[in-house]
Amino acid sequence: MSLTVVVFDGGDKKRVRDFLALPKRIYSAGELTQSPADELALLNGTHALSRYFTVTPILVYRGDRAVSRVAVTLYPNDSTAYVGFFESENDSEAAALLFQTAGEIAAKNGCVKLTGPVDCSFWIKYRLKTNRFGSPYTGEPYNKEYYANLWYENGFEVIKRYSSNHYKIVENDDGCEKYAARLAEKLNEGYTIKCPDDGTFDKTLREVYSLLIELYSDFPVYKRITEEEFCQMYDYLRHILNYSMVKMAYFEGTPVGFFISVPNFGNRIYGRLDPLKMLRILMEKRKPRSYVMLYMGVDQNHRGLGKALAEAVREELKMQRVPSVGALIREGNCNKDYMDQLRDFEYEYVLLEKTI
Repeated sequence: MSLTVVVFDGGDKKRVRDFLALPKRIYSAGELTQSPADELALLNGTHALSRYFTVTPILVYRGDRAVSRVAVTLYPNDSTAYVGFFESENDSEAAALLFQTAGEIAAKNGCVKLTGPVDCSFWIKYRLKTNRFGSPYTGEPYNKEYYANLWYENGFEVIKRYSSNHYKIVENDDGCEKYAARLAEKLNEGYTIKCPDDGTFDKTLREVYSLLIELYSDFPVYKRITEEEFCQMYDYLRHILNYSMVKMAYFEGTPVGFFISVPNFGNRIYGRLDPLKMLRILMEKRKPRSYVMLYMGVDQNHRGLGKALAEAVREELKMQRVPSVGALIREGNCNKDYMDQLRDFEYEYVLLEKTI
Protein backbone atom coordinates (compact mmCIF):
# COMPACT_ATOMS: atom_id res chain seq x y z
CA MET A 1 0.00 0.00 0.00
CA SER A 2 1.19 3.52 -0.75
CA LEU A 3 2.25 6.08 1.85
CA THR A 4 0.54 9.39 2.57
CA VAL A 5 1.89 12.14 4.81
CA VAL A 6 -0.50 14.48 6.62
CA VAL A 7 0.50 17.71 8.37
CA PHE A 8 -2.33 18.96 10.59
CA ASP A 9 -3.18 21.00 13.67
CA GLY A 10 -4.98 20.46 16.96
CA GLY A 11 -8.31 21.32 15.39
CA ASP A 12 -8.33 18.26 13.14
CA LYS A 13 -10.10 15.85 15.49
CA LYS A 14 -9.71 12.74 13.34
CA ARG A 15 -5.95 13.22 12.91
CA VAL A 16 -5.56 14.01 16.61
CA ARG A 17 -7.33 10.75 17.46
CA ASP A 18 -5.03 8.84 15.11
CA PHE A 19 -1.97 10.56 16.60
CA LEU A 20 -2.99 9.66 20.16
CA ALA A 21 -3.98 6.09 19.25
CA LEU A 22 -0.73 5.02 17.57
CA PRO A 23 1.34 4.27 20.74
CA LYS A 24 -1.37 1.97 22.05
CA ARG A 25 -0.90 -0.24 18.99
CA ILE A 26 2.89 -0.29 19.21
CA TYR A 27 3.47 -1.02 22.91
CA SER A 28 2.29 -3.73 25.24
CA ALA A 29 0.30 -2.67 28.30
CA GLY A 30 3.39 -3.04 30.47
CA GLU A 31 5.51 -0.81 28.22
CA LEU A 32 3.18 2.09 27.46
CA THR A 33 4.33 5.37 29.05
CA GLN A 34 2.07 7.71 27.09
CA SER A 35 0.15 10.52 28.76
CA PRO A 36 -2.68 11.18 26.27
CA ALA A 37 -4.04 14.17 28.23
CA ASP A 38 -0.68 15.96 28.08
CA GLU A 39 -0.25 15.15 24.39
CA LEU A 40 -3.72 16.50 23.64
CA ALA A 41 -3.00 19.72 25.58
CA LEU A 42 0.22 20.21 23.59
CA LEU A 43 -1.51 19.59 20.27
CA ASN A 44 -4.31 22.00 21.24
CA GLY A 45 -1.96 24.66 22.60
CA THR A 46 -3.44 24.54 26.12
CA HIS A 47 -0.48 23.04 27.98
CA ALA A 48 1.18 25.05 30.78
CA LEU A 49 4.21 25.64 28.53
CA SER A 50 2.42 26.13 25.21
CA ARG A 51 3.08 29.87 25.15
CA TYR A 52 6.77 29.22 24.51
CA PHE A 53 6.51 27.29 21.25
CA THR A 54 4.44 26.16 18.30
CA VAL A 55 3.78 22.48 17.58
CA THR A 56 3.20 20.93 14.18
CA PRO A 57 2.16 17.26 14.28
CA ILE A 58 2.75 14.93 11.33
CA LEU A 59 1.27 11.52 10.55
CA VAL A 60 2.28 9.02 7.88
CA TYR A 61 -0.37 6.58 6.70
CA ARG A 62 0.10 3.32 4.85
CA GLY A 63 -3.25 3.03 3.17
CA ASP A 64 -5.71 4.17 5.83
CA ARG A 65 -3.54 3.01 8.75
CA ALA A 66 -1.42 5.54 10.69
CA VAL A 67 2.05 3.97 10.98
CA SER A 68 4.40 6.82 11.99
CA ARG A 69 4.04 10.08 13.86
CA VAL A 70 6.15 12.99 15.08
CA ALA A 71 5.64 16.57 16.30
CA VAL A 72 7.92 19.44 15.23
CA THR A 73 8.40 22.10 17.89
CA LEU A 74 9.61 25.59 16.99
CA TYR A 75 10.80 28.26 19.41
CA PRO A 76 11.13 31.95 18.48
CA ASN A 77 14.71 32.99 17.69
CA ASP A 78 15.96 29.39 17.75
CA SER A 79 17.54 27.98 14.59
CA THR A 80 17.00 24.42 15.83
CA ALA A 81 13.69 22.61 15.41
CA TYR A 82 12.89 19.91 17.95
CA VAL A 83 11.28 16.64 16.89
CA GLY A 84 9.48 14.54 19.46
CA PHE A 85 6.53 12.30 20.26
CA PHE A 86 8.09 10.01 17.68
CA GLU A 87 6.32 6.67 17.43
CA SER A 88 6.46 4.32 14.49
CA GLU A 89 5.93 0.83 13.29
CA ASN A 90 9.17 -0.76 12.12
CA ASP A 91 8.74 0.78 8.69
CA SER A 92 11.84 2.46 7.24
CA GLU A 93 10.01 3.93 4.26
CA ALA A 94 7.36 5.57 6.46
CA ALA A 95 9.95 6.93 8.90
CA ALA A 96 11.96 8.39 6.01
CA LEU A 97 8.91 10.26 4.73
CA LEU A 98 8.10 11.42 8.27
CA PHE A 99 11.58 12.87 8.92
CA GLN A 100 11.77 14.35 5.42
CA THR A 101 8.55 16.25 6.08
CA ALA A 102 9.78 17.38 9.50
CA GLY A 103 12.94 18.73 7.88
CA GLU A 104 10.95 20.61 5.25
CA ILE A 105 8.80 22.27 7.92
CA ALA A 106 11.89 23.21 9.91
CA ALA A 107 13.71 24.63 6.87
CA LYS A 108 10.63 26.62 5.82
CA ASN A 109 10.72 28.27 9.25
CA GLY A 110 14.40 29.20 9.01
CA CYS A 111 15.84 26.33 11.06
CA VAL A 112 19.09 24.62 10.13
CA LYS A 113 19.01 21.64 12.51
CA LEU A 114 16.65 18.98 13.82
CA THR A 115 17.26 17.77 17.38
CA GLY A 116 15.43 14.93 19.08
CA PRO A 117 13.76 13.10 20.48
CA VAL A 118 12.41 16.14 22.36
CA ASP A 119 8.73 16.11 23.30
CA CYS A 120 8.31 19.87 22.90
CA SER A 121 10.38 20.78 25.96
CA PHE A 122 13.29 19.88 28.22
CA TRP A 123 10.70 19.95 31.00
CA ILE A 124 8.48 17.29 29.42
CA LYS A 125 10.63 14.49 28.00
CA TYR A 126 13.67 13.98 25.78
CA ARG A 127 16.31 11.35 24.85
CA LEU A 128 16.18 7.98 23.10
CA LYS A 129 16.68 4.68 24.92
CA THR A 130 19.22 2.34 23.27
CA ASN A 131 19.56 -0.78 25.48
CA ARG A 132 17.90 -3.00 28.10
CA PHE A 133 14.35 -2.99 26.83
CA GLY A 134 11.47 -4.53 28.72
CA SER A 135 9.64 -2.94 31.64
CA PRO A 136 10.25 0.84 31.87
CA TYR A 137 11.02 2.40 35.24
CA THR A 138 9.15 5.53 36.35
CA GLY A 139 10.42 8.63 34.56
CA GLU A 140 12.31 6.70 31.90
CA PRO A 141 12.18 7.97 28.29
CA TYR A 142 11.03 4.68 26.82
CA ASN A 143 10.77 3.53 23.20
CA LYS A 144 10.92 0.43 21.02
CA GLU A 145 14.30 -1.19 20.41
CA TYR A 146 14.24 -0.57 16.65
CA TYR A 147 13.69 3.20 16.97
CA ALA A 148 17.38 4.07 17.08
CA ASN A 149 17.94 2.54 13.64
CA LEU A 150 15.06 4.56 12.18
CA TRP A 151 16.74 7.76 13.39
CA TYR A 152 20.22 6.72 12.26
CA GLU A 153 18.94 5.70 8.81
CA ASN A 154 17.65 9.25 8.35
CA GLY A 155 20.92 11.03 9.01
CA PHE A 156 20.69 11.71 12.74
CA GLU A 157 23.88 11.50 14.77
CA VAL A 158 24.51 11.31 18.50
CA ILE A 159 25.34 14.64 20.15
CA LYS A 160 24.90 13.65 23.81
CA ARG A 161 24.96 10.38 25.76
CA TYR A 162 23.31 9.58 29.07
CA SER A 163 23.10 6.59 31.36
CA SER A 164 21.09 5.38 34.32
CA ASN A 165 22.78 3.26 36.98
CA HIS A 166 20.94 0.31 38.45
CA TYR A 167 21.99 -0.23 42.07
CA LYS A 168 21.59 -3.45 43.99
CA ILE A 169 20.36 -3.60 47.60
CA VAL A 170 22.72 -1.97 50.11
CA GLU A 171 24.01 -4.82 52.26
CA ASN A 172 26.89 -3.16 54.13
CA ASP A 173 29.03 -0.04 54.32
CA ASP A 174 32.01 -1.35 52.35
CA GLY A 175 33.60 1.30 50.16
CA CYS A 176 31.47 4.15 51.56
CA GLU A 177 33.92 5.55 54.09
CA LYS A 178 34.71 8.74 52.16
CA TYR A 179 31.01 9.47 51.62
CA ALA A 180 30.18 8.86 55.28
CA ALA A 181 33.07 11.11 56.27
CA ARG A 182 31.84 13.84 53.91
CA LEU A 183 28.31 13.67 55.36
CA ALA A 184 29.68 13.95 58.91
CA GLU A 185 31.92 16.83 57.83
CA LYS A 186 29.07 18.80 56.28
CA LEU A 187 26.81 18.29 59.28
CA ASN A 188 29.63 19.49 61.55
CA GLU A 189 30.04 22.57 59.36
CA GLY A 190 26.44 23.56 60.04
CA TYR A 191 24.59 22.05 57.09
CA THR A 192 21.24 20.42 57.75
CA ILE A 193 19.63 17.72 55.60
CA LYS A 194 15.89 17.33 55.93
CA CYS A 195 13.02 15.42 54.36
CA PRO A 196 9.97 17.49 53.39
CA ASP A 197 6.42 16.42 54.20
CA ASP A 198 2.89 17.19 53.02
CA GLY A 199 2.89 20.45 54.97
CA THR A 200 6.13 21.74 53.43
CA PHE A 201 5.73 20.34 49.90
CA ASP A 202 4.82 23.65 48.23
CA LYS A 203 7.66 25.51 49.94
CA THR A 204 10.11 22.75 49.01
CA LEU A 205 9.03 22.74 45.38
CA ARG A 206 9.78 26.46 45.12
CA GLU A 207 13.14 25.96 46.80
CA VAL A 208 14.04 23.26 44.28
CA TYR A 209 13.06 25.61 41.46
CA SER A 210 15.32 28.36 42.82
CA LEU A 211 18.26 25.97 42.62
CA LEU A 212 17.74 23.95 39.47
CA ILE A 213 16.62 26.82 37.23
CA GLU A 214 20.28 27.90 37.23
CA LEU A 215 22.01 24.56 37.86
CA TYR A 216 20.34 22.92 34.83
CA SER A 217 20.76 25.91 32.50
CA ASP A 218 23.68 24.36 30.59
CA PHE A 219 21.75 21.16 29.80
CA PRO A 220 21.01 20.46 26.12
CA VAL A 221 17.58 21.70 24.90
CA TYR A 222 17.11 23.67 28.15
CA LYS A 223 14.64 26.58 28.06
CA ARG A 224 13.83 28.70 31.10
CA ILE A 225 10.32 28.62 32.58
CA THR A 226 8.73 30.54 35.45
CA GLU A 227 8.40 29.36 39.02
CA GLU A 228 4.62 29.11 38.70
CA GLU A 229 4.91 27.02 35.53
CA PHE A 230 7.45 24.75 37.21
CA CYS A 231 5.19 24.26 40.23
CA GLN A 232 2.22 23.49 37.98
CA MET A 233 4.29 20.95 36.02
CA TYR A 234 5.59 19.13 39.10
CA ASP A 235 2.67 19.40 41.49
CA TYR A 236 1.85 15.75 40.70
CA LEU A 237 4.89 14.71 42.77
CA ARG A 238 2.97 15.40 45.99
CA HIS A 239 0.82 12.36 45.22
CA ILE A 240 3.63 9.89 44.55
CA LEU A 241 6.61 10.86 46.74
CA ASN A 242 7.75 8.78 49.67
CA TYR A 243 9.35 11.67 51.53
CA SER A 244 11.96 9.52 53.24
CA MET A 245 13.85 9.48 49.93
CA VAL A 246 13.66 13.21 49.27
CA LYS A 247 16.55 15.15 50.81
CA MET A 248 16.86 18.94 51.04
CA ALA A 249 20.14 20.49 52.19
CA TYR A 250 20.27 23.89 53.92
CA PHE A 251 23.09 26.15 55.07
CA GLU A 252 22.23 28.98 57.44
CA GLY A 253 18.58 28.49 56.52
CA THR A 254 19.14 28.77 52.76
CA PRO A 255 18.43 25.83 50.44
CA VAL A 256 21.68 24.74 48.80
CA GLY A 257 21.01 21.22 47.51
CA PHE A 258 18.36 18.63 46.73
CA PHE A 259 18.06 14.92 45.96
CA ILE A 260 14.65 13.77 44.74
CA SER A 261 13.67 10.12 44.40
CA VAL A 262 10.32 8.53 43.64
CA PRO A 263 9.13 4.98 44.20
CA ASN A 264 9.48 2.93 41.05
CA PHE A 265 5.87 2.54 39.95
CA GLY A 266 6.91 1.24 36.54
CA ASN A 267 4.43 2.67 34.02
CA ARG A 268 1.45 2.72 36.40
CA ILE A 269 1.42 6.50 36.87
CA TYR A 270 0.82 7.18 33.17
CA GLY A 271 -2.54 7.49 31.47
CA ARG A 272 -5.93 7.40 33.18
CA LEU A 273 -5.82 6.68 36.92
CA ASP A 274 -8.75 4.46 37.78
CA PRO A 275 -9.49 3.47 41.43
CA LEU A 276 -7.62 0.16 41.19
CA LYS A 277 -4.54 1.81 39.71
CA MET A 278 -4.64 4.50 42.41
CA LEU A 279 -4.82 1.85 45.12
CA ARG A 280 -1.77 0.08 43.70
CA ILE A 281 0.13 3.37 43.53
CA LEU A 282 -0.70 4.17 47.16
CA MET A 283 0.45 0.75 48.29
CA GLU A 284 3.72 1.10 46.37
CA LYS A 285 4.22 4.61 47.74
CA ARG A 286 3.94 3.39 51.35
CA LYS A 287 6.25 0.43 50.90
CA PRO A 288 8.31 0.81 47.71
CA ARG A 289 10.02 -2.21 46.20
CA SER A 290 12.59 0.07 44.53
CA TYR A 291 13.29 3.76 43.93
CA VAL A 292 14.20 5.98 40.99
CA MET A 293 16.55 8.84 41.86
CA LEU A 294 15.40 11.42 39.34
CA TYR A 295 16.84 14.81 40.25
CA MET A 296 19.89 16.08 42.10
CA GLY A 297 21.50 19.48 42.35
CA VAL A 298 23.93 21.34 44.59
CA ASP A 299 24.76 25.05 44.68
CA GLN A 300 28.22 25.37 43.14
CA ASN A 301 29.43 27.37 46.15
CA HIS A 302 29.01 24.31 48.40
CA ARG A 303 31.55 21.84 47.13
CA GLY A 304 31.40 18.31 48.49
CA LEU A 305 27.73 18.55 49.42
CA GLY A 306 26.74 16.20 46.58
CA LYS A 307 28.64 13.31 48.18
CA ALA A 308 27.01 14.11 51.54
CA LEU A 309 23.53 14.03 50.01
CA ALA A 310 24.35 10.78 48.20
CA GLU A 311 25.41 9.24 51.50
CA ALA A 312 22.20 10.36 53.21
CA VAL A 313 20.26 8.64 50.41
CA ARG A 314 22.43 5.51 50.60
CA GLU A 315 21.77 5.23 54.34
CA GLU A 316 18.03 5.42 53.66
CA LEU A 317 18.30 2.73 50.99
CA LYS A 318 20.19 0.53 53.44
CA MET A 319 17.41 0.85 56.01
CA GLN A 320 14.69 0.08 53.47
CA ARG A 321 16.67 -2.73 51.78
CA VAL A 322 15.50 -2.06 48.22
CA PRO A 323 17.33 -1.60 44.91
CA SER A 324 17.30 1.70 43.03
CA VAL A 325 18.04 3.48 39.76
CA GLY A 326 20.14 6.63 39.47
CA ALA A 327 18.40 8.10 36.45
CA LEU A 328 19.56 9.90 33.34
CA ILE A 329 23.07 11.11 34.12
CA ARG A 330 24.93 13.05 31.44
CA GLU A 331 28.13 11.49 30.16
CA GLY A 332 31.06 13.02 32.06
CA ASN A 333 28.97 14.11 35.07
CA CYS A 334 30.66 13.22 38.37
CA ASN A 335 27.27 12.07 39.76
CA LYS A 336 27.71 8.91 37.71
CA ASP A 337 30.29 7.63 40.20
CA TYR A 338 28.17 8.09 43.32
CA MET A 339 27.51 4.71 44.99
CA ASP A 340 29.66 3.12 42.28
CA GLN A 341 30.30 0.02 44.38
CA LEU A 342 26.57 -0.79 44.26
CA ARG A 343 26.13 -0.46 40.48
CA ASP A 344 25.38 -3.73 38.72
CA PHE A 345 24.33 -2.53 35.24
CA GLU A 346 23.49 0.56 33.18
CA TYR A 347 20.73 1.77 30.91
CA GLU A 348 21.86 3.95 27.99
CA TYR A 349 20.27 6.87 26.12
CA VAL A 350 21.20 9.38 23.43
CA LEU A 351 20.17 12.77 22.10
CA LEU A 352 20.38 13.08 18.31
CA GLU A 353 20.78 15.86 15.76
CA LYS A 354 20.70 16.34 12.01
CA THR A 355 21.73 19.30 9.85
CA ILE A 356 19.12 20.21 7.23
